[in-house]
Amino acid sequence: MTDIHMKNVAARDDDKSEKKLFRQLFIRQFPLLGTMNFTRMEGLSYGWALAPMLKKIYPDPHRYMEALKRNSQFFNTNQHLAPFIMGLTLSMEKENAANPNFDTSSINGIKVALMGPFAGVGDSFFYGVLRIIATGIAIGLASQGNPLGPLLFLLIYNIPSYLIRYYGGVMGYRLGSKYIAEATQSGLLGCVTKASAIMGLMMVGAMSASMVKFTTTFKTTIAGQPFVLQDILDKICVGLIPLMLVLVCLRMLNKKVSPNKILLFLIAFGFAAAGIGII
Repeated sequence: MTDIHMKNVAARDDDKSEKKLFRQLFIRQFPLLGTMNFTRMEGLSYGWALAPMLKKIYPDPHRYMEALKRNSQFFNTNQHLAPFIMGLTLSMEKENAANPNFDTSSINGIKVALMGPFAGVGDSFFYGVLRIIATGIAIGLASQGNPLGPLLFLLIYNIPSYLIRYYGGVMGYRLGSKYIAEATQSGLLGCVTKASAIMGLMMVGAMSASMVKFTTTFKTTIAGQPFVLQDILDKICVGLIPLMLVLVCLRMLNKKVSPNKILLFLIAFGFAAAGIGII
């Protein structure tokens, strides 16, 4: 009876510990957009949100700082679905603390693989569907002078948001704790990590093509024929100049040039190019 009682007490303690973790994760994920910047996007807030939980997972200060640094890298996704990734990350960090052979690169690999699809799904649902429905209902009531309009907007939009934020973290953590160990032993996690790296490279390429805008306005006449430099470059490769700029910035990052210096270089390059009339 004593052994059974001790097991029941331990199980209750684990449940309380997990519930406390979920509440803490739910509260700390709200300022995810609070430190948005062009180098890490939501990365710093992501690391801050997980910091207390990581400190419990890693009592050793050195391992804790490594985990905190690992989870403060570039991250950008829809903030409503981010808690699922956070819960999954905590589960993987817990497995890493218990397993000395755990591949830590898989943690960021999973994050990179999920943040793109989650951003697309989350933005489409919350901003393109749910917010529009809530706004339509609220405007219909408010235009008739009904004070319930603004209140219904807040309820329709925020109740699903809060539920998904909380239970997303719960699902991510429990899904991870159930399958990460098996995936590591079977080699599945290695395959997922490699696929994640490929997905991450594809995302970087897609983001570079869609977000880096640079076109030249240089025009002249050669042998009586108009010469438009941008048309020639587009025939060679669409987005050739943005691609070259991205590669130059990547080269500078590999040379340990600070992101601030790279931003100053891009600003100076923009002014110089505009000054000589090529943009």
